[in-house]
Amino acid sequence: MSGKQAKNVLVIVWFVGSGLLFSVLILQSLFRFSPTEREAVWSLFLPSIVPTLTLIIGVLVTETLGQAQPQAWVMGPIFSLTLFLSALYLVAIGLPIFLSPFSDETPIALLRASQLWMVPLQGLTSAALGAFFVHKPK
Repeated sequence: MSGKQAKNVLVIVWFVGSGLLFSVLILQSLFRFSPTEREAVWSLFLPSIVPTLTLIIGVLVTETLGQAQPQAWVMGPIFSLTLFLSALYLVAIGLPIFLSPFSDETPIALLRASQLWMVPLQGLTSAALGAFFVHKPK
């Protein structure tokens, strides 16, 4: 798989996954959350998604505006690890969002509790994505 194809797969995973979560939160904000819950939930959700999407967009824009580089082949294990961590991270973000209607806990309590595993997972995922997207093949 070429580097461009691998990046496209990760872009699709991130934008479809975060777009789905974003859409569900909009619906929950309109029909389920109180104003206080709405603000707290969004303040926990956005920092989990926006930095990574910003990194991806920044790299894509930089590559588009820069010199065209030859298609390099990516190493399978690095791409697989990055894809796995990305999917795991998006699922982990989605769990408290999708499970909140079925829980006795408030959405805010679930999202706050999820920070216990989200912070280390975000660090690993961000490191893998950063390394993958800024890697310059030799």
